Amino acid sequence: MAAGAGGAVRDAVRGAEPPAAPSAPAGLTALPSAPGLSPAPELPPLPRRAVRYPATTAVGPVEAQAARTPDAPALVLAGGETVGYRELNASANRLARALAARGARPGAVVGLAGLRDPAELLTALLAVAKSGAAYLPLDPADAPGRRERLLAENTPVCVLGEGVPGALAGLETDGELPTDPPRALTPHHLLCVGYGPGGRPTAVRLTHGEADRRVRELQAEHPLGPGDRVLHLGLPLWEYLWPLRTGAAVVLADPRLEGELGALVRELGVTAVRMAPGALLGG
Repeated sequence: MAAGAGGAVRDAVRGAEPPAAPSAPAGLTALPSAPGLSPAPELPPLPRRAVRYPATTAVGPVEAQAARTPDAPALVLAGGETVGYRELNASANRLARALAARGARPGAVVGLAGLRDPAELLTALLAVAKSGAAYLPLDPADAPGRRERLLAENTPVCVLGEGVPGALAGLETDGELPTDPPRALTPHHLLCVGYGPGGRPTAVRLTHGEADRRVRELQAEHPLGPGDRVLHLGLPLWEYLWPLRTGAAVVLADPRLEGELGALVRELGVTAVRMAPGALLGG
């Protein structure tokens, strides 16, 4: 049976939708996000800290965390169901190996387009990073000329998702090993390539080392750990790696469907909300 980008988590996560940004309940503090590569409002860069962190990749610590706490929840779905670190990591590993067979490797690019299920999108993000390739976000609503230029500039080995000509809605992952794939990945390799709005935007390229530094600075300012449940609202994809390398769980639920954010926080045990501070004020 062919498996989609979410691999083994697909059946468990049907019905989940991308999170939105409503008003937060009183007393709940939003954690600031680092500047990234998404349509979300840009935030000022975090101040440079005097601490120098040893360089590593952005995905290695996620794999290490999955090995330490395989049975801990990594994802919390809208109905309260959870996906453990072992299951998420294995699904991403199988997809990463299928991507590698199509040429995904350090120095290559894989497009991500129109993956509406947040768990499948997160699995695909992990899989691309595990393969060593950089991900390229693609918006199916873009004008064809802009989309074709982005594809021509980056020549992705494949595009996962839908809404873009040639995109693959799913890859066959049956028979792929669930173990972490080998890769010649360094902190200097690209994690993602992003573009801002406009007719001829300039590419913004983020390396694994830079993403790792930003996540460590966020963790130093606002520590997360096992037992935390973090609700993400409109953030750059790579920032999802922060809670997953600390043993926390990412809450994938849409407050627009579940009612008031306060009720969602109580029902799913959310301990932190990740969104731009302006969203708390309705901006």
